[in-house]
Amino acid sequence: MPDQNLDLLRYLLNSQGYDLNPEQFPEACVKQPEQICALLSAAATIAATGAQMSVLTYAADLLCDVHGDRHNTTHSLREHLEVADALTAALTQHDKATAALRRTCQALSRTGELVTVAPSGSAAPVGHTDDAPDSTP
Repeated sequence: MPDQNLDLLRYLLNSQGYDLNPEQFPEACVKQPEQICALLSAAATIAATGAQMSVLTYAADLLCDVHGDRHNTTHSLREHLEVADALTAALTQHDKATAALRRTCQALSRTGELVTVAPSGSAAPVGHTDDAPDSTP
């Protein structure tokens, strides 16, 4: 697995309170291929929706700042609603993927090979990810 993918997976698992032992990937894939694929799929969805949320939050900020110095055009209500709908969809997918990642990590941590529960204090609190945009207006 390329280092950048491994780093992202390690970060996402750590943000949910788990540690990753990448040396165990081959053995874990042999024993539990469906769970490993589910883990990777959930992590990829979290990463993708995190990027979507960042871009869409920026777009929402631009739409709200039509009277500021940055813009001299007005945006339609349709544009506002499309951005809001896309952001809501991304948030929903992100939440579902995060829940799936947690479930998969819990199952994998029972074997104690690939994924283990992080020692307390070494990870962000469960439910908190740094890739989520600030929800304050």
